[in-house]
Amino acid sequence: MPRAQACDIIIDMKPTFGHCGLVTGNFTNRSATMPTGQQVLHAVSEGVIEGPWGNGRAFCFRSSGLSRAEAERIQNVANEIKGAAQYGAARAIFKSWTGSSKFGTGAFERLYKYRTNMQNSQGVLKNVYCSELVVVAYQLGLQINRQHASWIDLDGKHTLPSTLKTWLTGRPTNWTCMGMVTDDTLELSPV
Repeated sequence: MPRAQACDIIIDMKPTFGHCGLVTGNFTNRSATMPTGQQVLHAVSEGVIEGPWGNGRAFCFRSSGLSRAEAERIQNVANEIKGAAQYGAARAIFKSWTGSSKFGTGAFERLYKYRTNMQNSQGVLKNVYCSELVVVAYQLGLQINRQHASWIDLDGKHTLPSTLKTWLTGRPTNWTCMGMVTDDTLELSPV
């Protein structure tokens, strides 16, 4: 049975606004293939954690334009965020609603600030929620290249998981729903 791969995005729509995470894999071998998914990195009330999904059925989205090296960079950024950030409940409740999810000047300026923080070992973000973690990891991992096929053109600070799912679904040339993750094995079943 097929499984999720590193840097797949999984989105569960059961909670009112959803929950999402980034599938992580083992990049230690230098194979040319994308690593199979091992765990899920996501922001929850206990913090930013990497472990089993544990949320039941979730849609699994995969980018068609992502190289192994780019996926490794994205995963490294996500781990940097994990190392410095805590779950931002207020950010999830208030900031996700108070602005547009459209990628604009404010999002662009924040990304450059986050990149500078990361380069200076100051922690990418201090507070983060699930969909923001995924969007920012992709954007910084792709080196703020808006022309890249895997670029997520949303403002992570104002993006709910449901908004991210709608955006990914609307880009079938670059993003494919691979199926449903049904349990902690990250095996995929048809939608």
